Amino acid sequence: MDAFFASAEQHLRPALRGRPVGVVPVFTAAGRPAETSCCIAVSYQARPSGVKTGTLVREARRLCPDIRFVHARPAEYVRLHHAILQAVDTVLPVDRVYSIDEFACRLLGSEREPARAAALGHAVKQALCTRFSRALTCSIGIAPNRLLAKIAADQHKPDGLSLIEPSSLPQCLYSLDLEDWPGISGPMRRRFLHAGVTTTAQMYALSSHEMARVFGSVNGERWWMLIRGFDLPDGKTVRRTLGHQHVLPPDKRGPDEARRVLVRLLTKAAQRLRREGYRAGELVCAARLLPGGHWSRRTLLPPTNSTRVLLTAMGEQWTHAPDARYFVVAATLQRLTPAGHAAGPLFEDERGEERLDRAVDRINARFGYAAIRPASCDPASAPMRIAFSTIPDPHLPDLHA
Repeated sequence: MDAFFASAEQHLRPALRGRPVGVVPVFTAAGRPAETSCCIAVSYQARPSGVKTGTLVREARRLCPDIRFVHARPAEYVRLHHAILQAVDTVLPVDRVYSIDEFACRLLGSEREPARAAALGHAVKQALCTRFSRALTCSIGIAPNRLLAKIAADQHKPDGLSLIEPSSLPQCLYSLDLEDWPGISGPMRRRFLHAGVTTTAQMYALSSHEMARVFGSVNGERWWMLIRGFDLPDGKTVRRTLGHQHVLPPDKRGPDEARRVLVRLLTKAAQRLRREGYRAGELVCAARLLPGGHWSRRTLLPPTNSTRVLLTAMGEQWTHAPDARYFVVAATLQRLTPAGHAAGPLFEDERGEERLDRAVDRINARFGYAAIRPASCDPASAPMRIAFSTIPDPHLPDLHA
């Protein structure tokens, strides 16, 4: 999907269509975007002015005086996501959802013929236009595997359709910068530079063993095959961390208010931990301070998914928190172990606590997060955010938090 959150707002609010739009997660109590917040999505009409994802509100306003800021509405984007999947399914079955705005369909048999594949791509576009509006567009890439299809989709945004045929590889990709490839940025880009690779053509010239040395693992050999068009199954991923962070609005940046928001974040994280079947062996609480600086503490724990145990550890950490103005607070659970692989509680009171947690989760799943919560949390803070690869069920009560 093209600039999904921004185009979603243009679809849902016709008055925004054709106008520069910035989607902002934090608004003040007066109904204005917080100046220290940033745009989490920007419409294509705002981009020629230099506004992009991550641009601060005050800077976006300076660059594009006509920009219209709207408060992010994650629940609406999730509902729209599921409706989009249904529309795509009328043309092709969705093989896998990769994020809130990216999914893949696998072509079979005669569908793989270039003309037929392109026709199906246009049919997907027409299905979205018919069911929604022209404000909600997608860019489609067609290629021998998902990585190259993603590259193709990025070549003609917005509302593009690009096809990479095996016979055109690799020459058709030599114009790409290394940073244009998904996953090649920051440390990975430095690895390539250390190996003397600065262009896509040089990357293709590496042998599979040389690529493995750049990656530092067998994933390099996998990458070597993918960029040559081999269609490999997705690699198995292992979750290592789970957490939440929240940018505090101006009226909740004192220590007491920040702590209440952190309790809310950690409670949500504990519920997710149980729902996804993990125990955590480490808790890290952290914050960005105003006008600058950071604070963080970490605590090692016996593998646990107990809300009480995690909140107790957080409470001890918070005794070391500075008396300052807080901008962002975060709670991260690390050293995750599948619940079935970790030792469970040994004593009856601990087993009773697990049963209590499960009962609370069932009640909250039925009646909403505010049904039962720690008294020390701020239930109105830290509304739903959309994780990159975990899309909430539109029917879950937390969608309305």
